Amino acid sequence: MFRYKRGVKADYNRQGYIYFTSRRYRELDEAAQQKILNLCLEHGGEYYQALFEFVTTDASATALAMRHHMDKTTLYRKVRKYYENFPTQL
Repeated sequence: MFRYKRGVKADYNRQGYIYFTSRRYRELDEAAQQKILNLCLEHGGEYYQALFEFVTTDASATALAMRHHMDKTTLYRKVRKYYENFPTQL
């Protein structure tokens, strides 16, 4: 479910675009998928898999933080960077 993230420097419509584009990952062409994966690798660091799963599926932050042995605030920080650096167009 899409929720506006107040701490992210992107307006509501931009965040909606990023959220729904990311959730459609498997439907995107290979070039767009690669851009999303690269963004996760760049901003997720050692937790890129958790970031990737968070932005492309409906997995909860709590479940991912536990599964990837990380703090939820770390995941949220990575998500903020992902949103703020998402390309204008894929």
